[in-house]
Amino acid sequence: MNSDQRRIIDIHRHCLPGPSFAFRGMARLILQKRIGWKETNDYTVTKFKGISSIVYPDLMDIDAQVRGQDEAGITKSILSFSMALETMAKALFVVPEQKLTRMLNNSIAAMTRKYPEKLDFMAIVNPFSKNGVPECERCIDELGARGVNISTSWNGKFLDSPALTPFWHFLEAKDVPVFLHPPQVPIGYKDMDAYKLEEMVGRPFDTTMTVTRMIYAGVFDRHPRLNVVLPHMGGFLSMLDGRLDFGYRLGYKGLPSEQVPVCKRKPSEYFLTNLHVDTMGFSPKGTRHVIDLFGIDRVLFGSDYAAVPIQPREHVDMVKGLGLSEQDEEKVLWKNAARLFHLAGT
Repeated sequence: MNSDQRRIIDIHRHCLPGPSFAFRGMARLILQKRIGWKETNDYTVTKFKGISSIVYPDLMDIDAQVRGQDEAGITKSILSFSMALETMAKALFVVPEQKLTRMLNNSIAAMTRKYPEKLDFMAIVNPFSKNGVPECERCIDELGARGVNISTSWNGKFLDSPALTPFWHFLEAKDVPVFLHPPQVPIGYKDMDAYKLEEMVGRPFDTTMTVTRMIYAGVFDRHPRLNVVLPHMGGFLSMLDGRLDFGYRLGYKGLPSEQVPVCKRKPSEYFLTNLHVDTMGFSPKGTRHVIDLFGIDRVLFGSDYAAVPIQPREHVDMVKGLGLSEQDEEKVLWKNAARLFHLAGT
């Protein structure tokens, strides 16, 4: 077996600097209070906007993460965590968002420098900010970011807004993929304050809603070379291809003009030209379905480790147990990611 056959690239990895990573004194105390930071012997619990979340130890331990990565045979992981930026930006009002964004990107870039052969990262920004594009440029040109990671919604706004046109234009011109990850507190969270519903249902819904709106709003018609990567097997999109298409076929006569889609093709056709999905979902049947729907060249290996503290080995074994041909298995495990994130030489 040659070295290429042993490669595995994980495009969905998170590592969080602790609340003291760049803050001291009053700023640190404000952040901890605003997000309800409470540590126990086994984990940390946060509570923000009424939503309780568990932060497991590995999420803030890059050394432990790399050990888990090595045990799973993963040769490269790409770190991102837009969820952290949005939550901190809302909670930590004493620190300007631009400064906070730079500190978070610098901290994650520093993790990759500790393990340069094993880790890369994506720039994390608020796409609605005037500083979003300059920060992307800084991270890509100076820090070596391989992609850009943004939240599927920001402060209640989805990503079909015309205000994001310069941001999409930049990504298209730079040939950089954008990874859309749902926020910690998704839109509609007030009815999701039990059973981890905000995580299990709310976040995939946020992904589904923002991408569907982008399709209908013509974002991919205006930016045909834009490459969007979706976590969690694309949210609920994989179950909606026929539903979105029959709505398009029936037309929108009688609706107010501002409610009529402007996309030029059937919604499902954009699945094959602009969208990519990862394998994170712990479902062999679901993974086979997204391979069939999006195509083998648009499915990438992703574990969501260590926000989800299940060892990456389980994800690797799941993909290897799908019964794919050797060529298709390599595409999912590393070739698609290497091509999209320009990692072919690593």
